[in-house]
Amino acid sequence: MARIGFHLLDPNTRRRLARFGKIKRAKWSLILLLSIFVLSLLANFLANDRPLIVKANGKLHFPVFRFYPESEFTGSGVHTQPRYKELEKTPLFAETEGNWMLWPPVRYGPQESLSPAQIELDPTLTLTFAPADQIATVEVDANLAIQRSRGAAGFYGKGADLDLRGQPLASSGVTLPDPIRAGLVQRFANEAAPAASGTNEEGIVFNLTPFTPGRAAPKLVRVAMERRAGSGRAEKAVLSPELEFLGDPPALWGTLDEPSQAAILAIAEKAKIVPQEPYDLSTPSGRLSVRFTRETVEFPFRPVKGHALGLDNSGRDVGVRILYATRTALLFGVLLVVFPYLIGIFLGAVQGYFGGKIDLIGQRLTEIWEAMPFLLIMILLSSIYGRSFLLLGFVYGIFNWIGISYYMRAEFLRLRKQPFVEAAKVMGIGRWRIMSGHILPNALVPVITFFPFALVGAIFTLTALDYLGFGLPPGTPSWGNLLDQGQSQPYAWWLILYPSLALFLVSLLGIFIGEGVRAAFDPRTDSKLE
Repeated sequence: MARIGFHLLDPNTRRRLARFGKIKRAKWSLILLLSIFVLSLLANFLANDRPLIVKANGKLHFPVFRFYPESEFTGSGVHTQPRYKELEKTPLFAETEGNWMLWPPVRYGPQESLSPAQIELDPTLTLTFAPADQIATVEVDANLAIQRSRGAAGFYGKGADLDLRGQPLASSGVTLPDPIRAGLVQRFANEAAPAASGTNEEGIVFNLTPFTPGRAAPKLVRVAMERRAGSGRAEKAVLSPELEFLGDPPALWGTLDEPSQAAILAIAEKAKIVPQEPYDLSTPSGRLSVRFTRETVEFPFRPVKGHALGLDNSGRDVGVRILYATRTALLFGVLLVVFPYLIGIFLGAVQGYFGGKIDLIGQRLTEIWEAMPFLLIMILLSSIYGRSFLLLGFVYGIFNWIGISYYMRAEFLRLRKQPFVEAAKVMGIGRWRIMSGHILPNALVPVITFFPFALVGAIFTLTALDYLGFGLPPGTPSWGNLLDQGQSQPYAWWLILYPSLALFLVSLLGIFIGEGVRAAFDPRTDSKLE
């Protein structure tokens, strides 16, 4: 049938189509774009939170095509739309034979907001062992024995903050720097001494405050001890729901005593349910901070099982939104091109055919109208009247007809003196019939050639206005809305990457098709330079 229809076309059109078919890039781009368009038109049957068919109480229902109140299925008297996923779990469907629901491949709708509990996450728990700054104070007597301490146990290889009373300040591998030892001697001798500071071989920093002699030598002198974590590398480990290490435990785990390990595991058990504060403990190598991390769902959320493209800031599936947004972009893009093209073709034809004063006045008015700022007017009207497609289509149509009107005017100026037009006038055919039936079919080359490029431009305009917040009504799936969310939350890379790829793909295919059409309709393609 397609072959028969092809032979019914005039020879010139057949040659143009044959030339287009030889341009492989344009041909396959057209096939791919049409396939994407058809899939987007079937979006309701591919991804929806309403089933395609419902059989209940011996009747078939088609929720995709029409609205059914909840009372239709349950007899509850509630006339709102039922939540079909919850309805499917009730005894009416779960336990009654013969009642069933047929769902689309993807059981999520473009407006369906999911709760965090509906997102499937890996139940593992991540432990991060990171060196922590260690600060302590000790008070020593004249024999440099510790009498009071606070937070110093970790400096002496103790696993907990134990009482160090009677233990020498320089013991268990802790050495005293010479400035600190000399400063302590001065203070117990009741001699004036400036502030002193020193670092030992273990990296512990000791500090003494300035000392002013009193009536008697002090019984105790306070020494501050400090050890910075520096650039120590943190170690991570993953625990299964049974609190078993997935893989080898970190090296630091083996250095901890059993009470410390038990304390960490006890906190990990609680962290599986409720977030826990970091746990600090002292080890022979310094103070250690253990953080317990279990991923929680906060929207927008990254790609996970069941939602390969992630979720937006309202918990809606990004892949489903992009599918519906593709339909929105292509359908509205075509309408945004057809409307101004009709205006431009009519006005350009009138100017070109009649010429004279009509053409002169029309051109001056067109130039004045062309100077009007479309974007500013669109933003102003959207701010006053709100966002709607009718407003967008109207404003876009009355401002974007100018380019095609110039081409149509030039074509009508060229064709109105052709012999076939003169013959039609001699035969008494009316002006409007000559314009529509004789000249227009021969003047459509610019329209066909520029249509793919105009479609890409309309899609970009629609996306840009949605991105700025002056396009389609709120809630309408659109690429621009997703990009706007991605800008306000830059960490949500999926809100930027996937809509941008969809926009890039559709635009690239449209440009390839436009180049192929322009080459196919160019009469110079088959010409040769003699």
